Amino acid sequence: MTELNKNQTATQRKSHVSEAANTLLNEGKKLAQEVYEDGINKVSEAEANVKEYSDQLVKKVQENPVSSILIAAGVGFLLSKIFHK
Repeated sequence: MTELNKNQTATQRKSHVSEAANTLLNEGKKLAQEVYEDGINKVSEAEANVKEYSDQLVKKVQENPVSSILIAAGVGFLLSKIFHK
């Protein structure tokens, strides 16, 4: 094999490695973007669920304020007993 052929072969190998690395990098970027977008969607869904449940809780408290106070006091009492042991 002549020196010219060796150089061409080495250059071709470098080119293939570079192309493969670029392909891998681009696929990684696409995957990262998909994961990011999925995460944003999940956070948005969770935010909507929290808002819905908090609205329901506020409505229940407004409908039954005395019961809500008694329940909150009971939970507070139980938590104080648990954490003071």
